[in-house]
Amino acid sequence: MDLAGVSFLVTFTMRSWSKIYVSDAVSDRQMRAVEALLPIAFAGFHRGMLSFTKAPITMDFTEKRVRFSGPESSVEMEVLSGFGGKPVKVMNLPSAAFQDYTQYKSVSHKHASDKTTFSYSGTNGFTSTMDVGSPK
Repeated sequence: MDLAGVSFLVTFTMRSWSKIYVSDAVSDRQMRAVEALLPIAFAGFHRGMLSFTKAPITMDFTEKRVRFSGPESSVEMEVLSGFGGKPVKVMNLPSAAFQDYTQYKSVSHKHASDKTTFSYSGTNGFTSTMDVGSPK
């Protein structure tokens, strides 16, 4: 199953609940494959998961900012600069779910649902890619 380019967002309150949105552009087969990966890649998020749904997702990445949103959540973050003005990155983490981890400072992080509502600014955030494949 090819999952290249599959986008998803996870909105959560640490160790309490999560809502996972997968881009509505994915096929039903890709959706099932992503769901099968959840207990392996995101055990903590999977345990408190309130919903796992297809939804319209917007993502806009520039060199200095990232913006993304789903039905109940929106985030805007600016890259946290390190030495020489380069982005702060953490490489080779032990989880396939957190590769090319880039650290950001939150400009706006909002969520409004029947479970909870919050709005933060000045906190931290990150983006990462998931490297999933069969051994060669």
